[in-house]
Amino acid sequence: MKLPSLSSIFFLVGVLLAGPALATDEVFTSGPFEVRVTPFPSTFLTPELAKKYGLPRSETQAVLNLSVYDTRIEAVVKTVPAQLTGQHRNLIGQAFGLEFQTIDEGEAIYYVAPFRISDEEIMTFEIEALPEGARFPVNVRFNQKFYRQ
Repeated sequence: MKLPSLSSIFFLVGVLLAGPALATDEVFTSGPFEVRVTPFPSTFLTPELAKKYGLPRSETQAVLNLSVYDTRIEAVVKTVPAQLTGQHRNLIGQAFGLEFQTIDEGEAIYYVAPFRISDEEIMTFEIEALPEGARFPVNVRFNQKFYRQ
């Protein structure tokens, strides 16, 4: 059994330490595929981690962390490659595209997309994830309120 790399663990811990009020894990399922999405303020990233992955670290920026899982795989980490497209909208309907960056740690694959936020802003996210080997995409749609840190 192959365990996740140390940098993968640090990335996940950095995201998960954000706390339930500010970083919620949403799970969307289609057939054997799961898409897990965690939006969080970019200030939760350490300066070293932000620099390593070229992510902004600012109170006006947040990051969407997304992983695609194949539940048929029998392994500790079940992430699979996927094609992603998406956007987010604010309450007045302005739409902004999401540009996903792939973080491939070998045994784990993450997709991250930075985006701008305003204090107490509610955004609607719409993402289509087509996992490798899937015939149909997993559609992701959720709302999230953001606070500047």
